Amino acid sequence: MDPLMSQGLELMLVGMGVVFVFLVVLVGITTLMSALVQRFGKAPVAPVAAAAATPVSTATDVPSAAVIKAIEQAVRQHRQSSQS
Repeated sequence: MDPLMSQGLELMLVGMGVVFVFLVVLVGITTLMSALVQRFGKAPVAPVAAAAATPVSTATDVPSAAVIKAIEQAVRQHRQSSQS
């Protein structure tokens, strides 16, 4: 076999071996980190009082008549400008 061809084949095998070893090490480290986080990392508990302080929207949150008129006029103006 040509020496240049054998060197190319050798370089390809070494490169593929390095990539394979790197990927195996990467998977191992990721698995180890995941196990450590699940074991030692505790999720913070959300306080119950903060959730209760959030205002709840009711049906009485209706905009005033002036706001409704302004919205109607804006929509009408938009539709007229987009048609021309």
